[in-house]
Amino acid sequence: MFTDVDNALIDKEFEGLRLASLKRCADQKEYENVIKAFEFARAAHEGVRRRSGEPYIIHPIAVAKIVVQEIGLGYKSIISALVHDVVEDTDYTIEDVERLFGEKIALPKLKVPSITQQPSRQRILKGFFSLSTMMSG
Repeated sequence: MFTDVDNALIDKEFEGLRLASLKRCADQKEYENVIKAFEFARAAHEGVRRRSGEPYIIHPIAVAKIVVQEIGLGYKSIISALVHDVVEDTDYTIEDVERLFGEKIALPKLKVPSITQQPSRQRILKGFFSLSTMMSG
């Protein structure tokens, strides 16, 4: 379980992403799917901390912020960024992600090597450029 301070930090970090997502989503349904992805990833990573001690969910939020604010990708890429570690780090499967968010969200996870194992910002950006190229087809 996270503390009230942890939850406040998570909410604060997500708020910036939420506002940026509003600008990238074409309609309410896309926006609601971003919120759903955040809630799914948050629940999946509940109580999990990084070595630094911060809640793990901060990492997917940070990746999603890069995707939307620096690269300018759309809602599918935001969702992919939010859920990118769920299959690797939890009991959820690719099929679970596909059922909740569709094949275009789940499929790139099978094809793109984990960018979380490559910590540099440049590699994260490169990985999501590859991801967005696959998703646009």
